[in-house]
Amino acid sequence: MPAALKIVSNVGILPVIAVPALESAVSLADALVKGGVNVIEVTLRNPWAVESISRIRQAHPDIAIGAGTILETRQIAEAREAGADFLVTPGLDAEIVADAREAGLPIVPGVTNPTEIATAVKLGLTTLKFFPAEISGGVSALTLYHGPFPDVSFVPTGGMTMDNIGSYLTQSFVAACGGSFMAKGDDIKAGAWEKISENCRKCIEIVREARS
Repeated sequence: MPAALKIVSNVGILPVIAVPALESAVSLADALVKGGVNVIEVTLRNPWAVESISRIRQAHPDIAIGAGTILETRQIAEAREAGADFLVTPGLDAEIVADAREAGLPIVPGVTNPTEIATAVKLGLTTLKFFPAEISGGVSALTLYHGPFPDVSFVPTGGMTMDNIGSYLTQSFVAACGGSFMAKGDDIKAGAWEKISENCRKCIEIVREARS
């Protein structure tokens, strides 16, 4: 497993954030790190997302930064130049996987069914985003998929909350749970940094309890 993805797995939580304003990017990262979460996926859903990655990288050289919602090849180069350590896609695109590999960046593509998982495995991938997790069968589905794909680790995303992540994290094949449940958009906009840090601490405790 690539180093950046090992950090994600060790933390057990992957904040998936559409940074609402460029000015809040570093403060958000500060709050996450203060709460014990030294990883973030910045989704490329707004014009300032790449610059947000760049600013977070400058402020936190050691944090693992993912660039999410990668849909086009050009975004790979932009994310890499900004300082992203890994890429995340909502679905499985063999061309984007190949381009990411050529760029030297680990990629975590989204999958929802056995066919997509099998295709990803053939492409040499073993860490996959299960998205959207809750409406795609949740823990029960992942438990079934683990049988034929024992070497795959999943990052369930979509419908994750602090109330249900524990049930996922007890499973050895779940690397981390992704979502914005620890740093909701309204809290970021309000600058509720201590609340976000406290949510991160609670998440870390859930991870510890689930994995103990």
